[in-house]
Amino acid sequence: MTTEPVSRIPNYQQLYETLRQDIIRGVFQPGDLLPSESVLQQQYRMTQPTIRQALSLLVRGGYIRKHQGKGSIVLPIPIGLGVMSLKTNSPQDGNVAANDWSAERITTAILTKPYLRPFPNDLSFSPENERLNTLFYYVERLRSVNDTPVFCEKMILPNRYLPNFLRQQLTDRSFFDLLRVKYGILVTGGEQKIQAMAAEADIAKQLQVAVGSPVLRLEKRIDTNKLDFSFYSLLFARNDQYILQSRF
Repeated sequence: MTTEPVSRIPNYQQLYETLRQDIIRGVFQPGDLLPSESVLQQQYRMTQPTIRQALSLLVRGGYIRKHQGKGSIVLPIPIGLGVMSLKTNSPQDGNVAANDWSAERITTAILTKPYLRPFPNDLSFSPENERLNTLFYYVERLRSVNDTPVFCEKMILPNRYLPNFLRQQLTDRSFFDLLRVKYGILVTGGEQKIQAMAAEADIAKQLQVAVGSPVLRLEKRIDTNKLDFSFYSLLFARNDQYILQSRF
């Protein structure tokens, strides 16, 4: 395992995390305006480009909406699943606000703890500029809402920039929050391929559906703020009760 030091978290990311936590804790309610850019500059003693970078991350994450002439409007918080959010798959509930999701309970179970292995051959994406003998961290997890499995996912990450990764607690923890807060790694975009398929026995068992039931197969390459650190995901989702909504 490599032991590269963790780089200092940039100021814009620190501000993003501060404002994000204020929104989650309810300091800013849906419909509120965030302080103006000039006020944020004075309050946090940061430059205007830094402020705008932080606000752009909040927009990308679905926490605020920029309105010309008004400023940054706080949005209802979606049920978060990394780069994905959930909506109920019921027409009458399609516009349920985030506060109405208070009874929902998201859990993350780790099916396979992280270990190092060669890059798997069941993905159509493949890492570029990597040596053939390079090892990657491999994790399998199952995410559920109110004890109903929603998706199971295999995560494949390069073995760099992640000191002590094998020691991290991953159960009931947002994987993307971990990368952002612990390692300063931010998702910036990527590419995904989506396919409808019939659930094979192992996937059906994990998602608690009948063999042959329709499921979605999503394969993703996820790019980050580190040019040599993209990671990969192979996800199988049932959508009979929930819709997966992606801000990607």
